[in-house]
Amino acid sequence: MMNSITTRVHALIVAIVVSLACASVRADDFVWTSGRVLDSAGNPVSNAMVAVYDSKNRVVDYVKTDAKGEYTLAIPPSALNLSRRRSGFVHQVSRSVNQAVGNLASGPIKAGIRAASGAVAASDPLTRAGIGAAVGIATNIVDVVTGSGAKRSPLRRTAPGVIAIKAVAEGHKDAISLARVYWVQEEVYAAGGRSQRAVVAWLDPVKLSPENAAGASGVASDYLTFTEARISPGIVERGQEVTLSVTFRKAPEPRTPVVVVARNARTGQKYGMDPVGPDRYECRFVVDKRHPLNDQVITVLAYPEQDVRPGRNPDAERAIERAGHWDPKRAFVYDPLLLASRNRVELTLTVVDLGRR
Repeated sequence: MMNSITTRVHALIVAIVVSLACASVRADDFVWTSGRVLDSAGNPVSNAMVAVYDSKNRVVDYVKTDAKGEYTLAIPPSALNLSRRRSGFVHQVSRSVNQAVGNLASGPIKAGIRAASGAVAASDPLTRAGIGAAVGIATNIVDVVTGSGAKRSPLRRTAPGVIAIKAVAEGHKDAISLARVYWVQEEVYAAGGRSQRAVVAWLDPVKLSPENAAGASGVASDYLTFTEARISPGIVERGQEVTLSVTFRKAPEPRTPVVVVARNARTGQKYGMDPVGPDRYECRFVVDKRHPLNDQVITVLAYPEQDVRPGRNPDAERAIERAGHWDPKRAFVYDPLLLASRNRVELTLTVVDLGRR
């Protein structure tokens, strides 16, 4: 059963598919992007205005939030620093147009059609106010999790899945920040013997602080990130068993099926990690002769799982390896068209031979 944001996005895309059926604009010309605006207590903020900007600080699309604080925007892939040529490894969902005909909501549909028609109004107050140099206010993200903590780096505006966003609401401080998608999927809509594809994404929630509060408004979450990791024991001899465990935070929506895999950076060996509880994954392996002596880094990533082909996907893993995402010598950069995890785990395993002393 679809939840509210997923249902609304679905209805919006169906409206575009139907209304633009005879036009040159296609649903897959945009990334249909949803999010929430919340107050400092986590309650939805309705009637907040949300706008997103391209690299030249021009408004791409804007809309007001509904009673649940939710919104949907139509964003060109280039504004999100995403390629129009998809990897083929994002999660895929098949739907029929009839599934959503009864759920059409006028607010977000108008926003999407406005963006699709290229009629974003230059007189909009957010367009006039702009964002200028305010975007780029230091936004640090955890890009690597280790056994002893985390490594942070600034979020870059040019990174894949990142866009400048502004949200305003009466009685709250404006949020002017960089936002990042945490999940991307491709939806295939069947109607009349034909199909239309659409790319759908979810942004981190906007959190607005009251005007009289000390804290600033911003955009952040730990959705689809590793927050803890452990390897036990960390020093072993060959023949001993090692347990690797991680915490990987799922999002409240949408449904995000993932595959979690660990890789030895020195040997290239991979280990599938199984779910052992809410947001917890674990694997066990025996250190054998293939494991060299001394330190070796075990990296962990997650990628989308396909409903039609559940479990590990060798093609996806080869693509991840070619891109260097498992390589601890390379800086981690989240690719939402290939990965599900927005950061990487790096744990050090030390192999010793006490008989050689």
